[in-house]
Amino acid sequence: MNPTLRTNDGYLTGFVLFACLLAITLVYLSSALSLYRGWTAENSLQSHGLLLLPVSIYLLAREWYTSRSRLVIGYRPVFWVLLGLCSMAWLLTDIAKIQLLSQVLLILMLWLVVPALFGLSGSARMGIPILILLSATPGWSVLAQPLQEPTAYLVNQMLQLTGYTSYQEGFLITIPEGVFEVGDTCSGLRYQIAALTLAIIYAFVSGYTWIGGAVYLLLASGVAFLSNAIRIYIVVLSGHYTNMTHSLLEDHIWLGWVVFAICYAVFMLLTLWIENRFLSVRQKPADGPAAVASSRLGVVPSLLIGGIVLLSASTGPLYRYVGLDMTAPVVQSEDSFQLSLPGMTEVAGDRGWQPHWINPDAVVRSRYRLSRGAVDFFAAYYAEQDQGKEVVSDLNYAYSPGEWRIESQSEVTFSLPDGRKLPVREEQISQTSGNKRVLWNWYYVGGYVTSSSLKAKLFGMLSGLQGRRDAAVVVISSAETGSAETSRIVLQEFVEQAIGEIEQRFRLRSAEDTPISDEIN
Repeated sequence: MNPTLRTNDGYLTGFVLFACLLAITLVYLSSALSLYRGWTAENSLQSHGLLLLPVSIYLLAREWYTSRSRLVIGYRPVFWVLLGLCSMAWLLTDIAKIQLLSQVLLILMLWLVVPALFGLSGSARMGIPILILLSATPGWSVLAQPLQEPTAYLVNQMLQLTGYTSYQEGFLITIPEGVFEVGDTCSGLRYQIAALTLAIIYAFVSGYTWIGGAVYLLLASGVAFLSNAIRIYIVVLSGHYTNMTHSLLEDHIWLGWVVFAICYAVFMLLTLWIENRFLSVRQKPADGPAAVASSRLGVVPSLLIGGIVLLSASTGPLYRYVGLDMTAPVVQSEDSFQLSLPGMTEVAGDRGWQPHWINPDAVVRSRYRLSRGAVDFFAAYYAEQDQGKEVVSDLNYAYSPGEWRIESQSEVTFSLPDGRKLPVREEQISQTSGNKRVLWNWYYVGGYVTSSSLKAKLFGMLSGLQGRRDAAVVVISSAETGSAETSRIVLQEFVEQAIGEIEQRFRLRSAEDTPISDEIN
């Protein structure tokens, strides 16, 4: 082989591109595997990722092959810097265990490889197959709730236009035979994701302009929305004509896919007919191979640039293993976390209030009798947070949602005897039996203190960069025997007497047993 082989004379550009993509995927294997687990999870909204990945790889390879004669590997330090910044951002999200952002950043880094090698102007289309993978990340679930009420409104209008009696309030549809709820699973989000993914692929393969592609995506979204409304309309009518006994009331997911497939097939046929008859929304094909700049590089410089791109994209993991202390923390026994409060009497706990935090290294549950009432104490400690083992998680709760309902919540800050400020999150909860409680909770994350779950995640990033990965949550509760104000006085009395013990056990626990910051506000 000629050692001065130029990048436009063969397949060197493809080798460097796909080698970098594969290497970066291996560097961020934990995020790649979390994507795969999401795709294979039961009832996952991202299960289409298993089919989308090979399609994405094929489209990328196809786009590279058709444009390989115009691609030139060159020095593009701006994109190298962007890769490094994304890599460091990935490190922060990984330390804070924000899985969604870690996955999104991995996909963005894979996309940035393309302009980092070939520049943006000559390879803009090549990055689209990589960005399509964003549709297979779990972030789209936030759109389920905004879709519920508009869907219920459209279904109600369809019922009334076809002569049926119905009433819509929020995401509830009432007919004489019963009430239908347009819940999260009925929002049509599955069909929106499927429609938009198919639309992006079709627009890309067909060579749509950016404006034409955007219009096509909006139309595809409308088709998905309409198909879901038709599905719910059929389900409501099945309940109407069978007096709420039809099997569709319990199992109508399959019906939704059938209706969606029919609607989308009609949409595709109309698209082809309109394109051929009226519109010209596709990009003109390139007039032959573009002229290649005179600064073409040989094999060795091209491989060197590929290595620089890979190194830039690996900044975060490299910093983690070189600059951070990755020594596994020593987890002490739960007995070492028990509070010693000589001024209080420890009594049997209240079984009616049971906080739950997933997979902590230590848990403390106790109840103390004070002069004005009793305080239930709960704390969960994590020597090192990991995925599925986090102090802030949707799976954690300070009270069982099925047994208690929240009446009010607020952020409270009060002064401690030593003059510092302690932020706490206050919640007033109640049961149908009439039992009421006032809860205070706050977090210790790497020595920082906060009552905000968002700040706890941010402090997790900061303290992780500083070498601490421990975290704890403290929840105290007092039953209302008179008023909420009385319970607050009891909780404040407990905190004033116990805060020293609590911080000694949870906040200051590290390799050096010293706090990062004395400021706890």
